[in-house]
Amino acid sequence: MVSPNLAMSAAIMAGTIACNTCAFAQAVPAIPQVEIAAALGSDVMAAQRLQEARADLAKRAGGTAVVNSADYLDGRAATAADALAFAPGVLAQSRHGQEVRLSIRGSGIQRGFLMRGISLYQDGIPLNHADGSGDFQTLDPTATEYIEVWRGANALEYGANGLGGAVNFVSPTGLTAPGAELRVQAGSFGQRQRHAKLAGRHDGVDGYLSISRSEQDGWRQQSGYRTERVSGNAGVSLSDALELRGFISHIDANLEMPGSLTRAAMNANPRQAAPQYVPQDAVNDFRQNRAALRLVWTPSADVSWSSSVFSSERDRFHSMTFGILQQEMDDTGLDSRLAIEFGAPELTRRLVAGVSLARLDGKESRFANVGGNAGAATGRTRLDARQDTVYAEYSHGLDARWTVQAGWQGLRARRDLDNLATPGASYDARFTDNSPKLGILFAQSPNVQWFANLSGSVEAPPFGELVYNVNRPLAAAQGATTLESGWRGQAGSWSWDAVAYRANVRRELLALTDARGTALGTVNADRTVHQGLEISLDGVLASAWRLRTQYLYNDFKFNEDSVYGDRRLAGIPPHLLRAELQWRAHHRLRISPSVDWQPSRTWIDHANTVAADGFAVLNLRFDGELNENWRWFVEGRNLTDRSYVATTAVQANARGLDGAYYFPGDGRAVYAGLTWRTR
Repeated sequence: MVSPNLAMSAAIMAGTIACNTCAFAQAVPAIPQVEIAAALGSDVMAAQRLQEARADLAKRAGGTAVVNSADYLDGRAATAADALAFAPGVLAQSRHGQEVRLSIRGSGIQRGFLMRGISLYQDGIPLNHADGSGDFQTLDPTATEYIEVWRGANALEYGANGLGGAVNFVSPTGLTAPGAELRVQAGSFGQRQRHAKLAGRHDGVDGYLSISRSEQDGWRQQSGYRTERVSGNAGVSLSDALELRGFISHIDANLEMPGSLTRAAMNANPRQAAPQYVPQDAVNDFRQNRAALRLVWTPSADVSWSSSVFSSERDRFHSMTFGILQQEMDDTGLDSRLAIEFGAPELTRRLVAGVSLARLDGKESRFANVGGNAGAATGRTRLDARQDTVYAEYSHGLDARWTVQAGWQGLRARRDLDNLATPGASYDARFTDNSPKLGILFAQSPNVQWFANLSGSVEAPPFGELVYNVNRPLAAAQGATTLESGWRGQAGSWSWDAVAYRANVRRELLALTDARGTALGTVNADRTVHQGLEISLDGVLASAWRLRTQYLYNDFKFNEDSVYGDRRLAGIPPHLLRAELQWRAHHRLRISPSVDWQPSRTWIDHANTVAADGFAVLNLRFDGELNENWRWFVEGRNLTDRSYVATTAVQANARGLDGAYYFPGDGRAVYAGLTWRTR
């Protein structure tokens, strides 16, 4: 049920946009941006915005990337893993259905429920809870124009402070989207997806609306899902320098959970659900209503100030074999960011400063699980989280090629849990820390850059990893110091991105055991090291042939730990290669074979006693244009019907024994889609 506060926020926003639409359509003269849009068309405006985003991220002395939605909308686009499969430096794995595991540089290694270590944004407005956790059910890849990725502390200037960085999903607007678009998609295991988009603009006002429904019966037992999404935005040009844009969205998602299997059970029947998951009707049902307002002031080409306010209401019904969790969460926040460029065009002088304030007010109720229904109450808590960030970054051009960047971020966080069932287990934890950054950027040529930086990051633990224990203090904030260097650029039809990094992590949040093998729950590890390579390559081999690849080398390990020594951290494959070869036989037909390859095993537990085997999955996609308005695709996945482990449930010490640690990947599947759009 929508809360009165959120309903009022949405009503005020809708009313504001409606009033502005009526008033300013008559009072404000034609706006240059809209005139340009009308003259050039939405496709050209979208291309220009994409190019501007790439140029903006290229100013950072660190790993960044932009993913064009056109690169994944030519195939199945049902999950965030589909959208981010070729994003440089991103590990995106599907557990089942729409449940996705996302990690950058080993962020949130142990998280099996809600993500940590990466800040999610939509249109630059935070999506995460104020305690740092987040999930992907809020995101619709088919309603995204492009995706910005900042790895590590390179997201400092947006207030992100985790080890992994930030990912921003940018929505189309009435200026960049076609007037109308319809997309249908269907395939194996009962997969069905329908999506409609509408956009328009007139006299300084533009609007965009997206409506979608996605569902699948699931390859495994108890792995189906149904998600309905409505989202949109409307913008009003108040003057040549001032734009007001409102955003609103509604998500209603039902996600069945099949659980993880033992190796023996997976070998016997990988399509089965884990024991008790069907009779206990394990699900993760989620509903969210969200509204936001953003005001952007650009008095000149060198100055930009944007401020946004947002409010979201999230309700969750999470049925598990050991109980039921019901959540009612309200997130509110304010972001304000100023960017100033000064000096000669060939000599960079740029200052970015901002503040991000967020608050979570929620309650959780726990019950016994009686066949998927709430039984006797077992717990009740009130949650109050706050996370305030102040940040600044300055770029100083030494000459036309060399630029030095220095940044700083201050964090103040609070996690207040009031345990109404067991008052002695309540706590009020406060965290204060700061993260500096120093980097250098060298422009070898207008299209080729080298960079290096030394930066800090800090993560205050979310409620899910901040558990009271009478025998131990609460977990402290996780910190890291990361050194990275990289080379990126474009030469002819080829573009590349190569980064090497090493992060010395302090107090990493991990579920561990002591020397006697006793489970400790989530605690701070002594010292760990995350290091690796992030390489992507995209280019034209010949006139009709295109190759794109992504390779990750992940070397994450303990550093002289008293219990685990120098063993490797579990859960992340040491090597991951994705490659796709595209052959455009005709404008009506493109053939694209691809491979997902994990050549080595992945440790299940931090003690390195049990591992999942590597695998190679072969895929093949056909797509093309029927005419200027129609596109089609047919895509086959896991063509050899390989039985493999898509991802794992991380353990502390499995003692070499088989256990329910494995999430089987989907079997052979075929999907087909058709898209119609106006020009």
